[in-house]
Amino acid sequence: MKKKYVACFLATCLVSTVLASCNNNTTNEKELKIVYYSAGYGEKWINDLVSIFEKNHEGVKVNLEASYNAESIIRQNLNSSRNSDDLYISTGSTWKSYAATGKFADLTDFLNETVDSTSNITVKDKINDEYKDSIYYKRSDGSTKSYRLPFTSGVGGIFYNKKMFESNGWKIPETYKELMNLCETIVKNPVAVPGDPDGTTMVKPFVYTGSNTDYFDYTVFDWWSQIVGKDAIQNFLKYDNPENFDVSKNETYNGLKTATQRWNDLFAPEKGYYVLDRNATSAADAQRDFINGYAAMMFNGDWLYNEALNYTNSGTFDSTFELGIMKTPVLEEAKEEYKDTSYIIGEDQYIAIPASSSKKELAQEFIKLMISDQGCEIFANEGHGILAYKSDFSKMNITDSFMNEYLNLREKYTYKFTNFSNDRKYLTNYIDIWGTSATRPFLSILNGTLNIDKAFNNIRDTVNASWNDWTSQSN
Repeated sequence: MKKKYVACFLATCLVSTVLASCNNNTTNEKELKIVYYSAGYGEKWINDLVSIFEKNHEGVKVNLEASYNAESIIRQNLNSSRNSDDLYISTGSTWKSYAATGKFADLTDFLNETVDSTSNITVKDKINDEYKDSIYYKRSDGSTKSYRLPFTSGVGGIFYNKKMFESNGWKIPETYKELMNLCETIVKNPVAVPGDPDGTTMVKPFVYTGSNTDYFDYTVFDWWSQIVGKDAIQNFLKYDNPENFDVSKNETYNGLKTATQRWNDLFAPEKGYYVLDRNATSAADAQRDFINGYAAMMFNGDWLYNEALNYTNSGTFDSTFELGIMKTPVLEEAKEEYKDTSYIIGEDQYIAIPASSSKKELAQEFIKLMISDQGCEIFANEGHGILAYKSDFSKMNITDSFMNEYLNLREKYTYKFTNFSNDRKYLTNYIDIWGTSATRPFLSILNGTLNIDKAFNNIRDTVNASWNDWTSQSN
C-alpha cells in the first residue's frame, strides 16, 4: 500500500508538473503583449493609450515592454518557438526580412477595416499619402501583401534656439544665402555660451550630429528635392540602372551631389561653423551641447524636442533655451515649383503583428485606437510627434507651443516623399539612396578621408561592382 501510495503521489506530481509546463507555454487570452521601441517619443503617450484600451476592453491586461533595445528583443522573440508577443511598434529595416520570412502577419485585409464605428474611414484611408505605396511588400514571386503599417511621419531639418535668436536679433533664414550670411554673422560677431564661467567659449552656428550622420539626410534630401523635384526622385528610387548613381550620366543624382555640396559648404572645417571635436560623439551628447547653448542650430529629426525635454530635471527648459524649427532654407539652384517639397522621416519604422500571435484581432483593435484621431492627438501632446495617419489637428487641443509651430510648418510643405522603393534590391536591404549606408558621405568628407568628388565616385564604383550580385541575390 505504501509503495502504491508513493507511486500515485509521484505520478500526480509528474502530471502537475507537465500541466504547469504547458500552462507556462500557453499565452493568457486576456493579455495583450506589446514590444515598443522607447526612444525619442518617450512612453507617456503609449501608457495613456494602454489605460484607455484596458478601460474599453474589460478584463484585458496590456503587458507593455518598452525598451531602447526593442529591436534585439523582437529579433530574439521572433526566433523563439515560445514567442508570446502580439504587437510590435519599433524602428529598423529588419521589418523587410521579417516580412519576407513570414514572421509578420498578413495585414492586407485589415487595411480595409474601418478605424471605428463612427465613420466609414478605413485603415488604408487613414494612412498618410506619402506611405500609400510602402504599406505593401513585394515578394520574390511578384505578389504584394501588407505586413507592416507606418508609425510616424516626421519632418526633420534645421532646429534652432529661439531665445538665442531673439536675444541677438538674428533673423530666421528663408534662403540658403541668408543661412550662410547668418553663420558668418555668428562667427564674426562672437557671443559667449550662456553660463560659461569665464566667457571665453563662443557660440558656433552648428553642432555636429554626433555619430548619427543620417540626421543630415533630412535637410540634404529636402535640398535635393528643391533642385530636381519629387517625381524625379521617385523615378530614381526604382533602382533600375546602376548608371543612375553616376553623377556624370544622371541629372537627378547630380542634384543630390549639389545638395551635399551645400551641406559641405556649411561644415567645411576652415569655415569654423560648428563646435569642434563633436563629430565622433553620440547624438545625445551633441543634442545636450545644443541645448546648453554651444550652438545656435542643429540638423535633427522631430524627436529632438521630446528627447531635449527629458534631459531636464523639471521637464521644461531654462530661460536661455526654447526650441524652434525653421522651414528648410531654399537653395539658389531650387526650382520655383519644388520649393515646398519635403523629405519625410519614418520609412524605417513599423507597426506589425507577429504571425505567431494568437490575439491578432485584439492587436488590431489596439492599432485602431492608436491611429484614431484620439490616438493622434495623444501622440502629438505626449510624444511631441506626428503619427503617419490623417487627422485634422486644427480641431484638436494641442497644448504645446512647439507642436503647434511644428504642425504649421509641416502644412507648408505641399509635396512630401520618403525613401521607399518597391525594388527588390531595396526590399532585401542591399541598396539605398547613398548606394549603401556605408558609403553615406558626410563623415568621410568631414574627416578629410574623401572630398565630395571622390565620395560620389566611391558610391558609383560600389554600386557598379555590386549591382549584379545584389540583383541576383534579391530575386
